[in-house]
Amino acid sequence: MKETNPSVPINYDGLWKNIIKEQFEAFIAFFLPEVYPLVDFSQAPQFLEQELYKIIADKIKKGTVVNDKLVRVLLKDGSEKWILIHIEVQDAHETNFAQRMFTYFYRIYDKYEEEVTALAVYTGEKVPKRYNKFVYQFLGTNILYEFNTYQVRKAQQEQLLKNKNPFAIVVLAVQYLHQTQNESQKRYTFKRKLVELALERKYTHEQILSLIKFIQLLLQLPQNLELQFSKNAMETLKNTPNMDMSSLSILAEQLYLGVHGETFEETLAKQAKQAEAEKAALSKQAEAEKAA
Repeated sequence: MKETNPSVPINYDGLWKNIIKEQFEAFIAFFLPEVYPLVDFSQAPQFLEQELYKIIADKIKKGTVVNDKLVRVLLKDGSEKWILIHIEVQDAHETNFAQRMFTYFYRIYDKYEEEVTALAVYTGEKVPKRYNKFVYQFLGTNILYEFNTYQVRKAQQEQLLKNKNPFAIVVLAVQYLHQTQNESQKRYTFKRKLVELALERKYTHEQILSLIKFIQLLLQLPQNLELQFSKNAMETLKNTPNMDMSSLSILAEQLYLGVHGETFEETLAKQAKQAEAEKAALSKQAEAEKAA
């Protein structure tokens, strides 16, 4: 049996969605190094998930949440030219995945009439047979659509440990997740190692906070080890030079969530509701005894 904390379902899409948005420049530098020098990161990127949903809503089941990212960035060649970067983080194996990537492409291109580059980050241990292209052939009509890909399972850990980009730690975290399915103590060791790496590399407080949130909610542990990890992490961060209290407060909330499966505010609300219910029950019992 998988020895993880069952109280907190892992929201893979949400974790990736957040860290991409929080560290977008580092994401492009790591996964699209050829694109990185072309982008003017002094101009804030525009995240267009709602527009993407409108474009492809008829192709997905009603009520499905679309976590793919569509981002518009400005290039720095002075041409005022926009490029759309479609990012797809794929964990589960889908036989028609390449076709979906092609559908997204032509609908985005048709809607915006701008150049599009697409990226699929495969975070799972299995990938489709045609993981980087869609091929269509019928009676002399041929289409070949190829897109950028990155397979987490193929990344070399030795290189990741040397790479100073924050997403090297993100990729390591995903690899460690797969390597420790039934080894809680080993996962605990890896989890601490990743936090130490984040601190050693002297990232900004915002980057450290973002990474630890990702690590905490991805590499879940049994509650006793989760408590131990949270205590050690907080002690380590308290001793980190110039770590501000607001960052520590946010991190403490994330560590609490990892242990208890709910935020501190949710715990207080639940306790207040329970106390109110107990008070009402006692009052009802007292009235019943009085009437008897």
